[in-house]
Amino acid sequence: MTGSPTRWSAATIAALGPLADADKATPMAAYMKDVAPFLGITAAPRRRAQRAVWAGLPAPDEAQVARTALELWSLPEREFQYAASDLIARHAGRLSTPFLADPIEALLTAKPWWDTVDLLGSAAVTPLVARDPGLVDTMWRWLDSGDRWLVRAAVQHQRGLGGRTDVELLLAMCAHVSDDREFFVAKAVGWALRDASPLAPGLVQRFLDEHPALPTVARREAVRGLARTSRP
Repeated sequence: MTGSPTRWSAATIAALGPLADADKATPMAAYMKDVAPFLGITAAPRRRAQRAVWAGLPAPDEAQVARTALELWSLPEREFQYAASDLIARHAGRLSTPFLADPIEALLTAKPWWDTVDLLGSAAVTPLVARDPGLVDTMWRWLDSGDRWLVRAAVQHQRGLGGRTDVELLLAMCAHVSDDREFFVAKAVGWALRDASPLAPGLVQRFLDEHPALPTVARREAVRGLARTSRP
């Protein structure tokens, strides 16, 4: 981190530092394949500490959210990236369309693993694309990027939308990467199909029939979704 941190960065660092637990840090890092060191703070106490210190600060504007997220992302311990994602989610309603390109795209590919990619998806990608359908063009660009984490974020960009899910778009994007056997991409395809199953089981089944070479991990998740949908 260069220069003076924002008020939100400084408060977050001060709140989380005393909660560090070395005994928990090692197994937490191992679970995430040592992509980053951990302080050793589980989600519940971390979020309580964040909420407490953020509540005493004014709401940041978009530029302050972006700068704070980048500052927290630059710190080594993974909890700071989780805090940055939570801060973005907390203020998602005030973020504009350009926020997806800067800083979200950069954050998705900085020290990436499924944990931060999925958190940023829920915090920013899904709400921003839902608010501005023109950003679907960005999702298609990500699908063709060759970066597994951008591909994963694009495939999952409608997760959690329920009845607002564009099933036809979701299936088109799944089809676009249906032959990608990279685990984290295939898993994302499976989850997307599973989420679509209760909304359009016939279309999901047809997708499976038309893509017999779909990776096993993707097919398994889709079949689970269809099985749940068919239960009385």
